Amino acid sequence: MKREERVVYRERTPWAPWAYLVLGGVIMIGVIPLATGAGDARYMTPSARLLLAAATMATAGAILLLVGGLTVDLTPSTIRVGLGTGWLLHRTIPFDEIEDIEAVTYRPLREFGGWGIRGWGRKKAWTARGNQAVVLHLVGDRLLYVGSDRPARLEERIRAYWTLHARDR
Repeated sequence: MKREERVVYRERTPWAPWAYLVLGGVIMIGVIPLATGAGDARYMTPSARLLLAAATMATAGAILLLVGGLTVDLTPSTIRVGLGTGWLLHRTIPFDEIEDIEAVTYRPLREFGGWGIRGWGRKKAWTARGNQAVVLHLVGDRLLYVGSDRPARLEERIRAYWTLHARDR
């Protein structure tokens, strides 16, 4: 069984504020009629409305937990990038695959069509918001954009462990 390495640095980039507003608005559209007994909800018992409202809120919480924001974990030999905190959607990049690292400002809409897990071919992105990222130049002429609110610091941390790892090989 493979031993999990300790995380030496973690960076979390939440969604943009507008994304939380959209999610909150969708929740309110579903919960307000339930709470007030409006529309078709008037035919439900109060306990059924309460149960359905709680299920709606729990679903929103699960969305936030599973895919809300971007988490980057740095271990002594890998970078793990994942949406949310549950690591349901994640990618691990061993330092052996990295050829170079650079902090950049880019155009997510023009280059990738938005935020999230994006890209095609040799150019991919894992982002949550903004227009800043650390680009990992990978073996095989591939590029991986890792979104960050503090790309210079993330690049510095990755570079420090990547250099140590390369020296130890």
